[in-house]
Amino acid sequence: MLDNEQQLVEQARQDPAAFGALYDRYVDRIFAYTARLLRDEAAAQDVTAVTFEKALKHIRRYEWRGHSFAPWLYRIARNEAMSKLRRQKWLSPKSWFGSTELRATETAVQTRQTHQAIHRALARLRPKDRDIIVLRYLEELSSEDVADILACSPDNVYVRLHRALARLRTELEGDPAALPREVNPHVS
Repeated sequence: MLDNEQQLVEQARQDPAAFGALYDRYVDRIFAYTARLLRDEAAAQDVTAVTFEKALKHIRRYEWRGHSFAPWLYRIARNEAMSKLRRQKWLSPKSWFGSTELRATETAVQTRQTHQAIHRALARLRPKDRDIIVLRYLEELSSEDVADILACSPDNVYVRLHRALARLRTELEGDPAALPREVNPHVS
């Protein structure tokens, strides 16, 4: 697949019309990713369009490193989505009031710390446990879809997920940075 993808990139460098194959391969994935980030379908469509426009414009700068073309597209999409979120923040009436902004910032910091703790705990789990949690909660697949992917029954998914979440909880309890400051005074 990578050889074929490398050929597609080379063709797109020579002929912009050839970029359509790369677009077709990744447009749905990039849209789904930006929709998750932005939580707004129209904004995700805009960001997806800008992502592919920029990718086409700068395809000659792309350096093939033996990996998929996808990370480059995801990076462009992420940058565009973050820019859109920043613009929305400054245009939002909520950002005009300091106390509301301060509470939102504090909440964002706490949320980010929690997400970082979860990611650290996930990294310490066995791959099978991490996989089932990611499929079910981060990729937001149904239990039936997860069962199809893992070639097991939905009942087995529930059991495995329950056990994986218990192990994740144990990992989180062992991470002092995962606890809120009020609970863990050692975290500054």
